[in-house]
Amino acid sequence: IEFNLPQASSATLTIYDVTGKVVYTKQIAGVKGMNKEVISKTQIGSTGVMFYQLVSGDYSATKKMIILD
Repeated sequence: IEFNLPQASSATLTIYDVTGKVVYTKQIAGVKGMNKEVISKTQIGSTGVMFYQLVSGDYSATKKMIILD
């Protein structure tokens, strides 16, 4: 998951399964500019369609992703 921050700040990454259940949450110390967070199947516990939400300050985005085996 790549995201760009206008300034260094903390962010919260939350991953949900298709039923809306939270399967993973992580606090990220983001740097100014491009940031990357790698998520593996072992961290999530399953494969398939997931949704991730990134929140940092006033910014919030939710997107869809697919975890492969």
